[in-house]
Amino acid sequence: MHNTPTQTPTERLFHDIIQGKPLANIAQAAALIPANNIADAEAFVTITLAKAHALKQNILSIAPEARTYANTVAAYDKMMGIVSITRSITETVEAIGSDVEHRHEPNSRIQKEYVTLDRRFLLDLSDNGLYRAFCEYRDNGMAHETLSDEQTYFFTEVLNEFLRTGYSKDAIEFSQVTGLIKMFSEAEITFSGNINKDTSFVAFEAEKLTGVNPEFIAAQTRDDQGRVILHCNYPTANAVLPHCSNPVVRKTLATANGLRAYPQNVGPLQKMLAYKQKLAKTLGFKDAASYELSPYMIKTPAAAHAFLQTLKAAAQTLACNDIKTYLTTAPDDVVLIDGKLQSWDASYVETTYKKSRFNIDQRIIAEYFPVNKTVSGIFAIYEKFMGISFDYHATVDGAWDRSVSGITVYTKDRSQILGYILLDLFPRPKKYSHACCAGILPRVGTAPAACIVIANFPQPQGDIPGLLLHSDVTTFFHEFGHAIHYVLGYTKHLQTSGYNVKLDFVELPSQILEAWMWDKEMLRLVSSHYKTGEPLSDEIIDNMIEAHKIGKGMFEADQTYKSLLSLYYYEAPTPVDLDGLQKKAYLNAISGIDPNPESKMYAAFGHLAGYGSGYYGYSLSRAYAHDVFTRIKEYGLLNEEIGARFVECILKPGGSKDPNELLQDFLRRPASSEAYIAWLAATRE
Repeated sequence: MHNTPTQTPTERLFHDIIQGKPLANIAQAAALIPANNIADAEAFVTITLAKAHALKQNILSIAPEARTYANTVAAYDKMMGIVSITRSITETVEAIGSDVEHRHEPNSRIQKEYVTLDRRFLLDLSDNGLYRAFCEYRDNGMAHETLSDEQTYFFTEVLNEFLRTGYSKDAIEFSQVTGLIKMFSEAEITFSGNINKDTSFVAFEAEKLTGVNPEFIAAQTRDDQGRVILHCNYPTANAVLPHCSNPVVRKTLATANGLRAYPQNVGPLQKMLAYKQKLAKTLGFKDAASYELSPYMIKTPAAAHAFLQTLKAAAQTLACNDIKTYLTTAPDDVVLIDGKLQSWDASYVETTYKKSRFNIDQRIIAEYFPVNKTVSGIFAIYEKFMGISFDYHATVDGAWDRSVSGITVYTKDRSQILGYILLDLFPRPKKYSHACCAGILPRVGTAPAACIVIANFPQPQGDIPGLLLHSDVTTFFHEFGHAIHYVLGYTKHLQTSGYNVKLDFVELPSQILEAWMWDKEMLRLVSSHYKTGEPLSDEIIDNMIEAHKIGKGMFEADQTYKSLLSLYYYEAPTPVDLDGLQKKAYLNAISGIDPNPESKMYAAFGHLAGYGSGYYGYSLSRAYAHDVFTRIKEYGLLNEEIGARFVECILKPGGSKDPNELLQDFLRRPASSEAYIAWLAATRE
């Protein structure tokens, strides 16, 4: 394909990128995300598919005896890599694009086309040539080449994935699988789209929002009756539920949050589960969870359940202790039913206790975390520990919104640009309402990577800058950790560069890095009161750390609940009893807090699409992260020697090695969850 006069500058840039031309600056990285131009996103899809199908036909045209790693395996990696790049772009456009009505269309198109290319999604019977090409290389050219360990691992992983997804099946089953995958993909797109499009809210008179930060109230829009509109999203819930002394407001907002994307997502979710279950059984697996987990670190649902059972025992005991502790200072408006706390009161009693016992008010602490200074402090920690260098760009030319900023990442000596990280940190109407990192362009050869961190942090209010809750600070540290993993993960293959690792490992590096924001020295480094410039005092930090020890049980119990829910749904016969299994997962994981009987949280539980049955991976990787962090702490959290080892062993290999080996390389022994579970089980005063 050649550039033509009809192509826009953005289209020409994208064409150059898939031809291997590196990005020249951060403005070009921003141009790869046409969040306000659906036509450009559609053009990206067109260019990509034309290039991918051309590469595919070239692979298929090679004679069996002429196959080499370069013309077959590496060519396949390039083909799938450029499709993955476009998927990342269109998924980002769907999350942050301004054209809400149409922003899903490019992603929907690439998803549907993707199933005709990817090894995990079967091809038509008339077109199973890619699998055959790999077999031909294995049987012919492979014996005449000396492959590196990375090449051998990649080839084996791809071939195993071909086999795992049914290429040995007969013609009828082969055709059935193709259809099931396509239908699952369509249902998944609808499910995720409904979550992104949800605009539900509740409204109250301002005087009923007692205890809520007045600046937050002032920043919200009003309805025709002058009531404050509280949108159902994480920033609003975090600003209201822990602080509002009005139980009606707490219950109403929490219930509305639990009904996001309901009932419109019941049908798409049931279809997802039915198609995946039927697919798994067609391919010889017991159930959808067994099919999904087979290539991951955990291997089987039984192993996932065993891990969660061990975790649950420690978490439940600790959670019950947490609740008993919180109830000692519970306000009169908190009513127990049959001795149990109500779910909408959980964060409120926690906040009340911590204010009373530790003199902690998160809104006061937020005054020490103005967005710009805090982010700068976080950057300084990453630079020191990982031996890299940053340039911060307060604005980025050509970005989709004027609030977008960015980072150019260099080697420590600034001799090489490693990547560009775009930062879209503030809320906008209809924007993705949580926080995430999206990889856009992986780093290959000398070409820099590009990715984006999306968040919804508080905006400036008059003379007061945007002030981050400490939970916002840890969230940013976590998501920026994903971004650094994406930039520093450097392999020979597009599909394994960055954080393209096994699903139950992908959170581990960022969960390790979160722990920096609970260290006394690190908190002093990043905190700076927006008026005085003073860091947090030792007393406040000590109280924060002590308070953090209380509440971990409730957090892990909630994580176990979500992990069990995802496993139950993908193990169950269809149609799935969504409400019954939600209740079962809740009661098996959480004690002392009644579930909200009106909750349909599964309708907006987006991980059921992206992670499927693999939500346990958060807890598994958190347990292993605790193991790794303990080792790092022995050296020091700014120690460049252990930082270099962390980069070399954990981040740089990306998905080019089994994660268990990466952990073994760093720890010099197998990773273990024992230390984390013992830490959870330890008695707290």
